[in-house]
Amino acid sequence: MNPYRIHFPFRAARRGFGLIEQIMTLAVLAVLAAMAIPAFHRIMERHELRTAQTDYIAALQHARNLAVNEQRQMIFCPSRDGLRCNGDAAWSGGWLIGRHDLDNKGQPLGTPLYTGGHYSEKILITGSDAKKYVTFKTDGNVGSNNQTLTFCVRDLPQQALKVVIALRGRVRGEVAAATDASPCAVPD
Repeated sequence: MNPYRIHFPFRAARRGFGLIEQIMTLAVLAVLAAMAIPAFHRIMERHELRTAQTDYIAALQHARNLAVNEQRQMIFCPSRDGLRCNGDAAWSGGWLIGRHDLDNKGQPLGTPLYTGGHYSEKILITGSDAKKYVTFKTDGNVGSNNQTLTFCVRDLPQQALKVVIALRGRVRGEVAAATDASPCAVPD
């Protein structure tokens, strides 16, 4: 027998955790998970909101670049089916980019060039002054006044974002003021 070795008589008997300890650990983990799930949903909603804003900024910039490079007017409009513009100011269902013809009354000429922007039902996107479309002219300008798209999670106007399209066609994203987010406070 080694004189430097200490023997613990109960050590060999205790290997692992007992059933009660495992059940208590699972109960604590379940409580923590139940508390974390709502916060996780809010994080996911904010992420989708930022993704929608970024997607629209990129699409608007692309539509402007197409208008300047091709020297043709381009239309950026809300579209539910990806083929035609909605004809209303409901931007939540998606968007399309197409060649614009003034005689075509707010619809793309021929097949749309690009489509996108399909998000969950919780994301609400509204246009300023009930704008039905944005037209980029061959010099990159949009026309007579600034246009704004407001992005929010339904019933959470405090998290609203917006995309501003300036007269010169420059597009920028920013956090929406409380007055800009008022359409988000009312559920559809």
